[in-house]
Amino acid sequence: MMRPHHFSKKSGFTLIELLAVIVILGILLAFLLPRLGQQEDVIKAGLTEKRLHEIAVAISSYEQDQGDWPASSWQGEWGPVPDTTNLGVECLVIQLWSPDVGGAILSEDYLDNADGDSARKSLTVFPNRQCLELVDMWQNPVAYFHNRDYTREDVYATFDADTGELLETKVKGWENPLTGAPYHPRKFQLISAGIDGAFGTEDDLTNFKRQDR
Repeated sequence: MMRPHHFSKKSGFTLIELLAVIVILGILLAFLLPRLGQQEDVIKAGLTEKRLHEIAVAISSYEQDQGDWPASSWQGEWGPVPDTTNLGVECLVIQLWSPDVGGAILSEDYLDNADGDSARKSLTVFPNRQCLELVDMWQNPVAYFHNRDYTREDVYATFDADTGELLETKVKGWENPLTGAPYHPRKFQLISAGIDGAFGTEDDLTNFKRQDR
């Protein structure tokens, strides 16, 4: 004859055990979440470098067709300058997506209007008048300079990654510390503010190989 199976009245977790599990999970999350965020930024940095390469290819294609790199200064036939914030990259977008060119070989997902400005008329294949920028994976505008404008300081508006604060930074073409000459002296420069959202810091990403790293 089989004995009846007796179940313990003490089944499941006690309150103390549940609290211990919650504390352990909290410690693990506090340890892992910052590292997950760092890993996400590493991925975004790699994708931004890929994006800069794609933009550089589109610029080179434009130069082959038009005989010069896209200007990074406002052109008189476009009408009055809306404002000078993010100016170089806005000029780049106008030319890459101009009706004469027919639109760049780039995804429109790369576009944004970070400073919210507009021209007097539509200057691109798009029907609206917005002055759009090419942005990085953190949605900050990419700085663009034709070699003629390397010494000019442009104001770029970005967002600080830690505080979310709006930053307005003066940016100009980079010089190679090894030679004292600008990087890509006969071409153009593309610069992303990188992970921290601030131009002029160690994590800036570029379309040239930096010698200061």
